[in-house]
Amino acid sequence: MLTSSVIDASLTTQNVTFRPGGSSVSFGVSVINRSDRFASFQLEIQAAGAGKQSNWYHLSPDVSTAKPPGDRTNFQVEILDSPLPNFVGVVNLTVRVSSPQLPEERRLVLRLMIEPSGELNLLRVRLPTERFQVYPRNIVDIPVIVKNIGSQPLEVHLQCTLETTWLPGSSERRIQIPANEEITATFPCQPLGVDRVVSRDYPFVIIAKSLIGSAVEAHGILEVLPVGFMRFEVQPQKQRIPAKRPWFPNWRSRSSTFQLLFKNNSNLLQTLDLEVRGRDAKRCKIQVNPENLVLPLGETTFANLNISPRRSWVGWPQKLKFEVKPWLSDPRLGSCDPATQILFLKVFPIVPLWLLLALLSMIVAIVFRPIPITHLAGVNAVQFSGTSGRLPLVMSTSDDCSIRTWGVTNWGTPKPLGALSKGTLAKTCTDAQPKSSQGLLAISDQAIRSLALTPVKNNQVFAGLENGIVQVWDINTGKELYTLKDPKDPTSDRILDLMFTRNSLTLYASYGSGIIRSWQRPRDVRFDSKPAKVLEVPDRYAYQAWTLALSPDEKTLVSAGQFKRLVLWNVATSEPRQLRLLDRDQNRGENDFFWDVSFAPNSSILAASDSDGYITFWNLNQCQKTPQKLAKEQLPQQSCVQLARWQASKTSVRSILFTPDRRWLVSAGDDGQILAWHLTTKGTPEPTQKPKRIATVHSKITSLDAIDTEEGVWIASGSDDARVRLYRFDIDE
Repeated sequence: MLTSSVIDASLTTQNVTFRPGGSSVSFGVSVINRSDRFASFQLEIQAAGAGKQSNWYHLSPDVSTAKPPGDRTNFQVEILDSPLPNFVGVVNLTVRVSSPQLPEERRLVLRLMIEPSGELNLLRVRLPTERFQVYPRNIVDIPVIVKNIGSQPLEVHLQCTLETTWLPGSSERRIQIPANEEITATFPCQPLGVDRVVSRDYPFVIIAKSLIGSAVEAHGILEVLPVGFMRFEVQPQKQRIPAKRPWFPNWRSRSSTFQLLFKNNSNLLQTLDLEVRGRDAKRCKIQVNPENLVLPLGETTFANLNISPRRSWVGWPQKLKFEVKPWLSDPRLGSCDPATQILFLKVFPIVPLWLLLALLSMIVAIVFRPIPITHLAGVNAVQFSGTSGRLPLVMSTSDDCSIRTWGVTNWGTPKPLGALSKGTLAKTCTDAQPKSSQGLLAISDQAIRSLALTPVKNNQVFAGLENGIVQVWDINTGKELYTLKDPKDPTSDRILDLMFTRNSLTLYASYGSGIIRSWQRPRDVRFDSKPAKVLEVPDRYAYQAWTLALSPDEKTLVSAGQFKRLVLWNVATSEPRQLRLLDRDQNRGENDFFWDVSFAPNSSILAASDSDGYITFWNLNQCQKTPQKLAKEQLPQQSCVQLARWQASKTSVRSILFTPDRRWLVSAGDDGQILAWHLTTKGTPEPTQKPKRIATVHSKITSLDAIDTEEGVWIASGSDDARVRLYRFDIDE
């Protein structure tokens, strides 16, 4: 026996007896590190007359940890099968001991006595893979490889233990296998419909039998993939307290009940928790009955949402707004459809208003104070129209479904300009009568999230509605011209942002589902509602696309929004790439957003503001694709040089814009401050200068726009208090 100066090894026994088909046997190998360094050891066992396969034995451990000089490692070798199929007799086993850290090795020899098995089995059966995936009502083929290792042909009976109703034809097969050959048999499998089969793993066994020997088995798993959606409805969405005759005194009505409906159109067994959120929800007592909702497959489940607000004795009716968000126990298919529902509750005072009219009329007569003309709900977007002259036109839109126009006075205050065209509805969608038709350009039947003016002539305004329709009006006459809606889109997906190319021949729209659509038109011809070009990320990367930006060369379209997802679209190829965020400590959950993105004028610098109050700058000319192997449904990543990132506010920054000279970045958000950040000649923030405060309001600012005029740069803001405000910003100060 050879003796190594650095590896000392020994066997616990020199002879082992093994019977195929019986229990496994084992022996031990003890290895001592005789070197002067730390070393790990590994074993390899070879049987005389056999190849280098190792599936007939098992090692524990596979590789030892590094041991110091003089330390011992004990290996256990378990013999699972005969290294020589159908062999009976003695086989010499060579145990090779080696170490990655040492140049030498040690070999030991052990005698393995293979006894004849009690029952000779000439069949081998296996699956090419252990896991198969299939959608309900789809067909997947399960191939089974059966091998005859004997010297005579065999008739083999195969049986699959899956549900027989899933196996078209039969769960059994009979095949003839020639000697020393293998044959592949196939079991087509088709699970039942969505409402009859739950998405989970279904273990199964393939059993092979012949007249010689015992049965052999192969084990596999059939995974039924999730599919479908959860329908969510509220009946009705608008209620009031008291429900009947609110103009009479009524102190007993204290609550209102909304009926919630959930239809499980998926193959996921779901439980559901409800979250009622919004500023008004914090002031109400809310109960859900039943508290724990279980949603069986294919069934409709009802729940009652009881809301009890604090009802005042006197005063004006309160208009309360609630957002109901269902949270599913299994989110693999996303959220409900729709993800949330908005509820409205109008609460009348216990003492009706008409009893106080006499007193109020006296107060109004004594102290006359004209009511300023404003929107009836929070302002969603503001935009300047026209680039020449001293006092440009401002347009605004709101959740009250109206578009208003404002002129800029010499004192910098907005003045309602124009009046509602004849034949247009007199009420907004808030069910409230506008105080004056002055300044009303148009009224829709849906909340308006975004505005876009044709860049060339500035004579038409395009509005993105809550139901996914783009509505177009003539600015000069207030006449409704036409609407745009993708005929292939059956949903009411709300439009969150609109954007034109500089030549006004292409219109982009972003939606709450994350889809981007674009329409093209010939010059001086209106857009046509033919099927739009759709830009869409894979379902697992779906998000609410709140904002759009088009690079100055109009080759890259940027969309951003929920989950702090920022996608760069190649306009020519429609290829999406997600911008990789370098800061790993950023929040990227369902309630985390990029609210606004903007390109610096004539530059590749992109700025973005988010829900954590940060503003980030990237240089899109310094980007590279992140090398990685991606599945077909994954979204490619792109890394761009991050020029700067700083916290502009402790709350959401909802709007940002560059001044035309690219010397300032203006930001505004939930803290009500409008700040101007000085930029260097390279377009990055100046670290030595504090921001210049343009204005502070006591409401969340939702939107900004700017225009360069003879009087300087004018900035318009829209806020949650339904007000439009104007500021003149001296960029030379």
